[in-house]
Amino acid sequence: MEEMYQRRRAGLWVFALAGALASAACDDTPASPSPPPAQLTLTCPAAQTAVSPTGNPVAVTWQGPTAQGGTPPIQNNCTQASGSAFPVGTTSVGCTAVSAAANQSASCSFTVTVTRPPQLAVAKFMAFGDSITWGQDSPAGFLAYPIPAPSYSYPAQLQLTLAARYAGQTFTVANEGWPGEMADVGLGRLPSALTTNTPDVVLLLHGANDLLNSPSSATTQYIAGKLRDMVRVARTRVAANRVLLATFPPQFVGTPPHRGAGAPFVPELNQRIAAVAQSEGATLVDLYTPMSADVKRYIGVDGLHPTQQGFTLMAQTFAKVIQEKFEVRPSAR
Repeated sequence: MEEMYQRRRAGLWVFALAGALASAACDDTPASPSPPPAQLTLTCPAAQTAVSPTGNPVAVTWQGPTAQGGTPPIQNNCTQASGSAFPVGTTSVGCTAVSAAANQSASCSFTVTVTRPPQLAVAKFMAFGDSITWGQDSPAGFLAYPIPAPSYSYPAQLQLTLAARYAGQTFTVANEGWPGEMADVGLGRLPSALTTNTPDVVLLLHGANDLLNSPSSATTQYIAGKLRDMVRVARTRVAANRVLLATFPPQFVGTPPHRGAGAPFVPELNQRIAAVAQSEGATLVDLYTPMSADVKRYIGVDGLHPTQQGFTLMAQTFAKVIQEKFEVRPSAR
């Protein structure tokens, strides 16, 4: 009996071993291969912009491109490094990422645009005229003419206005206003002023004393004739369209000693001035319209000379015409 039990036990063990071996044989499958590395991609920074005040190349910095995927180590390179100097215009920067271990590469690109502030094609200006050009305002009482011309005169303010807009350029605005001067005397003085200042552009406003002394239609015709002669003299030095011929500011009969006696004839005179500009090829600058919007704000108590706010408006009006005629922008390469 014992012998039979031992044989049976041994048979069960052999059977179990065989089953285990058979099961092991069924599970003996090959190991799965490692997944391939993720595709290498490269993302460039956004387009970069910068300003060159002088037009010279400027340094531009950016965060480097970002690589994703691939097998480290990964090396990035760009055709220009961050911090490189770029000229005015638009430059394309190309970048590449390389994963040598997995023989992968990726690329991207972005632009660097450098702009220059607007510039003027001219730099030397000469304002020619009488006390209005000089910068005499009109407080009550005696009119004193300071030397040099006051800082609030329209030529002085025009120079500051141009310098603020056109960074990197140097301007001169010569003030050739002569207080109390009559138009025929100004015509005789103009050639020497042109020789002394050699302007690129002439700003012309003259004849207020003639109209004050003899307010009449005949005087408006006389002043227009003298202004025509001045434009022709100026054209011996500068192109016709570089003579900026201004209309008269408005006037009114002001506080004694009032100087606005010619007020009724200013519109007629301005029509004649516009005709001179057209016939001679000069550029007309309309001072009358903007200053008429609030005459007693822009013209002082004597009815003739501008206030300091009036001089500011005159400078702004001339600056707008100068911008329209002479402003240039460098073309992108």
